[in-house]
Amino acid sequence: MKEEIYNLLESDLLEKYLLGTTSDEETPRVEHFIDTSLEVRKAYIELQENLEQYSRSYATKAPEGLKEEILAQIQEPRAKSTVINWLSIAASAAAIFLGFTAWYYWDANNSLVNQQNEMMAEIDGLKSNLLQNDAQFAEMQSELEKLRNPETKKYVLRGNQNARNLKTVAYINPVEKLSLINIIDLPKLPEDKVFQMWADVDGKMVSLGILEKADNKLMSVPYKENASSYNITIEPKGGNEHATVENLVANIDFNIQEAIKIKQ
Repeated sequence: MKEEIYNLLESDLLEKYLLGTTSDEETPRVEHFIDTSLEVRKAYIELQENLEQYSRSYATKAPEGLKEEILAQIQEPRAKSTVINWLSIAASAAAIFLGFTAWYYWDANNSLVNQQNEMMAEIDGLKSNLLQNDAQFAEMQSELEKLRNPETKKYVLRGNQNARNLKTVAYINPVEKLSLINIIDLPKLPEDKVFQMWADVDGKMVSLGILEKADNKLMSVPYKENASSYNITIEPKGGNEHATVENLVANIDFNIQEAIKIKQ
């Protein structure tokens, strides 16, 4: 039943019935739904009101003396009165038809405007995505350029027995004062603990920030002049001002790393 009502409302049967152009089979079907369905009756009444309002908006003031002329015509033979009645009916039907036609084109124009607005919104979204992708690509190119720089040195920090799966790669360029890290894997910690990275500068541990998983993306960390090593410790949630040395899980000594490279 609901599907039949939906199909009727989506068709033009109500408009045809209002204009008196439904077939002998369509007329009783439309009347049945008008009588039994509140939704169809409401749509039919709204259509009547819309057409009536449109007709009124295009109505013109009757000429002076028209009333007297009509009264005089009433006194003439019935045949002439019948002709006038038919002309009145035809004029009313024409007005209704024009009203329905205007409403139809108005509705169609609104639909086209809405479709155009939706299309423009989709185009704007695609442009935004393209710009975002271009920016990400440019950022990736810039990072690759930094990594390919001959002055950039690579250091791998691996976890000890307290964090066996930990693996972080550090890239340091002392010429450009550049320091990047790539967190490859971080073991899971209790909710009240975090991994914190430190640089040993002149014998003092300086915090480089808390480590978080970043899907193998390069992240900048503060470059520290004269840093001799990078270290990772387990600290309370939120980080610590001073490194807890007994909770050290990974470190890399730059001097030893360089000595190994030269020896090889």
